Amino acid sequence: MTNLNVGEIVTKFNLTVLYANPKSPIAKRSITNIGTNRGGLELAGFKTKQVSRSHRIILLSSKESEYISSLAKIEFKSHFFNILGNHIPAIFITPNFKFKKELCACAKEINSTVPIIEVLFFTSEFAATIATYIVERLAESKRLHGTLVNIFGYGVLITGESGIGKSETTLDLLRNGHLFIGDDSIDILKVNNKVVGKVNPIIKNLIEIRGIGILDITKMYGYHVIMHESQINLIINLIKIENDAWNKVDRLGNHDNFEVFFEVKVPKIVIPVSPGRNLADLIEAAVISLKLKNEGQDATSSFEKQIIRDLTKNK
Repeated sequence: MTNLNVGEIVTKFNLTVLYANPKSPIAKRSITNIGTNRGGLELAGFKTKQVSRSHRIILLSSKESEYISSLAKIEFKSHFFNILGNHIPAIFITPNFKFKKELCACAKEINSTVPIIEVLFFTSEFAATIATYIVERLAESKRLHGTLVNIFGYGVLITGESGIGKSETTLDLLRNGHLFIGDDSIDILKVNNKVVGKVNPIIKNLIEIRGIGILDITKMYGYHVIMHESQINLIINLIKIENDAWNKVDRLGNHDNFEVFFEVKVPKIVIPVSPGRNLADLIEAAVISLKLKNEGQDATSSFEKQIIRDLTKNK
């Protein structure tokens, strides 16, 4: 699993640290569990027995502030102590939480290792943003050799042996108005039970063309053709094929073919490469075909059903 710490989130979102224990710097406060907790139940003293939930970051805002306001001041400390346990990676508070000074004072009093961080976002906006960020950072992942583009709203991962023409085909697709995510080294993640791809940051916006070298897509086509990531809806595997080997290719494309990533199936189509075939056009056609199938319009299936009906009538 990818390492994620509180310091990374503070830097990423430009947040302010109100309290941190010098013996437990934020860069060493690891976040290992997906999700966030609103702190109401914790403030009330409830402690879940599920480790995955009890070790999430805590977010305090208007509802928690309202709860504290309903208590007598002499009770503040005991309730704040409830959420300052070492198992909590960090506490994030929004402008709507009115007791940040009291909370920080309690943390100092017991020398808590839990950092307290101020957020200037609205609660719902920050909760959604931080939850998504944690999911992506802690998601299962693997790195593949291939090129990722977005065609008609579908993420297409183009794979095949080195030198078969993946990058050249990608340039053709970009000239046709499609979007570029990355070339050569693609990170595959499982996010919300979907397979998502993004480029290795080291080669962001770059593509390698044999005989020419490294090209910057943004300088050739502009930033408007760049996507940072995309769900992978289809895999196109380019293969070299000659003469009688054509007979081994599924001509109708009616066999279910999938690649499995993290127990999630992604449709896969094998396209033979040979002189005279326009791969960009073929890949566009494959995407359109998949979109039509997803909408219940399968030309191959309809053709086969029609053949069966005709054969049945002739009996």
